[in-house]
Formats: sequence, structure tokens, C-alpha cells
Amino acid sequence: MLLFYRCLIRPLLDAVLRAMALWSPKARLTWQGRRGWRTGLQRLSETAGVRVHFHAASVGEFEQAKPIIEGLRSHFKQSVITASFFSSSGMQQQGGYVGIDAACALPPDRPKEIREFLDRLRPQLIIIIRYDLWPELLAESKRRGIPVVLVCGVLHSGSARMFPVVRFFFRWLYGQLTLACVVGADDAAAFQQLAPGLELHLAGDTRYDRVLARTAQISTAPLLAPHLAEYGITLIAGSTWPDDERLIAEATDPRLRIVLVPHEPTPQHLAPLCQQFPAARLLSELEPASQTNLYSVIVDRTGILSGLYRQGEIAYVGGGFGAGVHSVLEPAAYGIPVVCGPNIGRSRDAVAMQKSGALVVVRDADSLRGVLLRLLDDPAERARLGKAARQFVELRANATERIISTLLKKGWPA
Repeated sequence: MLLFYRCLIRPLLDAVLRAMALWSPKARLTWQGRRGWRTGLQRLSETAGVRVHFHAASVGEFEQAKPIIEGLRSHFKQSVITASFFSSSGMQQQGGYVGIDAACALPPDRPKEIREFLDRLRPQLIIIIRYDLWPELLAESKRRGIPVVLVCGVLHSGSARMFPVVRFFFRWLYGQLTLACVVGADDAAAFQQLAPGLELHLAGDTRYDRVLARTAQISTAPLLAPHLAEYGITLIAGSTWPDDERLIAEATDPRLRIVLVPHEPTPQHLAPLCQQFPAARLLSELEPASQTNLYSVIVDRTGILSGLYRQGEIAYVGGGFGAGVHSVLEPAAYGIPVVCGPNIGRSRDAVAMQKSGALVVVRDADSLRGVLLRLLDDPAERARLGKAARQFVELRANATERIISTLLKKGWPA
């Protein structure tokens, strides 16, 4: 199977990435990063102690790694923890995380590069987050006797990995893992079906631990209270797209203070948004010490959404009128009502939250207006929905403890 991968699949994947790099800046950076992976490991510590390597596809997946990294640090005072990323965005945004000693792009998945990669890292344990498996890395790690553990593993019974043409390849691929810590019982059943010999542990998802931990951290987001009108209810509209923003503009109420946080705050997105909300001010235009009386703020920077949800009384999460809703967990962890559009099928969190009554799904501007009026008029309803959202997250927490306990019982890392 490895020969099949080397002769057919890997050349095809390389060709696709190279072709994408011709027109996509992100793909170009990913390709260049993989070729220059050694740069990130130049200052790799030779400190004695346990050595653990984490791999994640991109930014979101690495967020799931952070609670485990922090947990391992508390267990092993002498440790060298490294990370690799497939995407350029992962490396750019997460490579400087203080919990790791070094970070790099994942090398090209070829025997020579992978052997050199492992020689430099000398890991005693490799942890892969969620799904990003690479055959040469898995095969060489298995040959060296290095345990490779998939955590926060998810697999749907209808996944393309189950299709007859590719099923045998993925059965072999997942069979190279030493252990998989999966999110739910449905995932465990699907993994058992695809790779019957793989050892499975039902552990949950560390994302719940991560969002809860963030609520206890000091926020770096600007404080909006001095700029917003004294009276009113604050709606934080996070990760919005034009379709979301049109609905919010139609459904607004004079009692509602709106903080718009576009998913992509580019000049091309912000210009029409400022026309749509003419009374709004850009966050970058607000003086830190000024006392203003605004009912709308447009956030024109990234990386502060979680801290802004902390300051809201209602959350609207964008993407539900497009390709799919963004993360509903961050606002839920702050214990405020969470509202979104109807396209939630790609988010298992959103689907589960709706089923539990902790998420309000709207279909159009009229239904959004109705929900907002109800929440504005009924403080008890706001409190009830906020409590339900927070409890949804709390009931699914502690995956980190279960994962680390499983690793330690196995004697890993050692």
C-alpha cells in the first residue's frame, strides 16, 4: 500500500498543490513552507526530558492541541514539545505559541525528508489532531516504534473514506496509528468499521476545554463599554459574511447595540459594510480614552472575537446563510444566547446545540427580528438561553483529562 501511495497518490497530491500555488497565495505559502521546514527547527532545544510532537492541519485544529500541551507541561516539567502544520496559516498564526519549543511546516511526505524530520525531533510520542494523516510519517514512525496517537478523532459513517475504491487505502492508513482517542460513540463505530484492528478510546473533544479556559483568561480585546451607548443590549455578531450583515441591518432595533466582527475584514468587505451601517464607526477609529455614544461598531481587525463575546449579551454567529455556520462554542462558553442562520449541518456542535435547545436558528430577517425582540423584551429568556448554552459546553468538557490519563496509563511519553 505504501508503494501505491508513493507511485500514484503522492505525485498526484504534489501536482495539485503545485498547480494551486500558481494562482492561490495561500497554497503558494503552504508549498514554500513545506520546502523550508528545516528553518523552524534550527533552535530546537536539546534539553533532556520527554519529547512530544504535535501535528495539526491548521489554526483551528491546533487550538484543540493547546489544552493537551498545557496538561503535558504540568505533568512533565522537563519536556520538549514541538509542533508542525500543514497550512501556511497554521504556521503563521500558531507557530509562536508559548507552549511549544519549536514549530515548522510539515515536510514533504517523502521517505528522505521524513527520516530527517524524525531524526531532528527524536519524539517519544506523536499526537495528530483530528484528521491530518500522512502515510510516510506514520509508516516511518511505526518502523521506529514511536507511538502515534490521533486525538479528537472524528469520522462519519458516510465519509468518502468508506467508499469502496479508497476504503482499503484508508484502512491501511488508519491501521498505522497506535491509538485513536475519538470524540463520540458514532465516531468510534465508524473507526471500528473502517479500521477494525485500531485501538479506540472514547475521550471527547478538547475544544470544549479550550473555550472554557478562555473565559477564565484575561482578554486582550479592546473594552467597548466607553464607546457604546449607556443604555441598550449589546449584540456581538461574529464571523459575519454579507448575507448575515444584510439580515442584521434589516432586523435591527433602536435598543440594540451592534458590534459587527466580519470573518474577513478586508477593505473590499469593510467599504460596503460601512455604507450599510452609516452610523457605525470602525474599531480602529475609536480613541482608547474617548467617551462616545455609539450603537454600532465595525471591528476591522482579527484575533479578538473571543474577547468581544465576553462583552456581549447576545451573540449572532455568521456563516449560517452561506457555506456553514462558524464556531458556536465560543459565545456559548460565555453563557449568552447564541443565534445563527440555518446552514448548520456541517457543524456537529451547532446541530447538537439546536437539539438541546441551546441554539436559536433563524431562517430570514423576519425570524431574526422576532428572536431579537423576544430577547430584548424578556431578560429571563436571555438568562435561560445563556445558561443552556454554557451548560452545553460544560457537560462536554474534560476531554483533556481523559486523553492525558489514557496516554499516561500507556506509559507515553517515555
